[in-house]
Amino acid sequence: MWVEVICGLVIYRLLRRFFHDDDDFEIEATDSDAKFLVASRIEKLYGGKVYLGLRIPDAETGSRQNVDMVLLTKGEAVVVSVKNFSGFVGIDDDGSWVCTSENKHKTERHPDPVLETKRQVTVLESYLEQRGVTLPEGYLSVKVVLPNRNCRLELKNNKHLFGEFLEFKGKQDDIQALRNIKRSKVSQLIIQKFSMLGLAHSKLQVLYSPRDFRNDGASVSEWKEVTVRSNTEVLFQPQNSNKVRKFKLSSIISMSLSA
Repeated sequence: MWVEVICGLVIYRLLRRFFHDDDDFEIEATDSDAKFLVASRIEKLYGGKVYLGLRIPDAETGSRQNVDMVLLTKGEAVVVSVKNFSGFVGIDDDGSWVCTSENKHKTERHPDPVLETKRQVTVLESYLEQRGVTLPEGYLSVKVVLPNRNCRLELKNNKHLFGEFLEFKGKQDDIQALRNIKRSKVSQLIIQKFSMLGLAHSKLQVLYSPRDFRNDGASVSEWKEVTVRSNTEVLFQPQNSNKVRKFKLSSIISMSLSA
């Protein structure tokens, strides 16, 4: 434990240096706002401290790597990349991410952000090692966050089921937390997974949109959230089937509920 604490303190002092750079660069206001919102959220979820806008010297290229943020806790450091993509996002055969606007009039291609962020981890590890800091194995990890509510990531082999949502099953306190999620009250819910200190996902964050019969959808401010255990289950009856099926809530990405 003391090794992790000492490593954390050393990394903290080294990371502070990255904020003092005289080079000017432009960032779109919307992207900047998204990064600050993500930083605030993950600090609440994981604890620890988030360092934004780091510029890490890259010995291989002789330039600096721009890192959106690094989350530092007692048990791990996470390099986080924030991509404020909008519209439908798919992954091409070459690994690039293709963003298509909702009206399908505009398409943009982006390098694989996961590979880019892993490259940033390599640069950060090299920088710290040059300064005599040896990190425990697995101390650094990678996260890519898509915070835009209008972003829909389309993964291959995703399964879509039609049917009737019945109820949740699990611990009493989790069921109590989910008590407001009913077809008559909620139009959509999104399940987000997060882990503590790099361990397996033990908690799920459930975002849900209260039903509003006046509008087609809820604004960002109207979304509510609860946190439950990852082993919470959903009872669901598929369309054209008399059999009720049970799904782990952790296996679900989103649900749309009709009134």
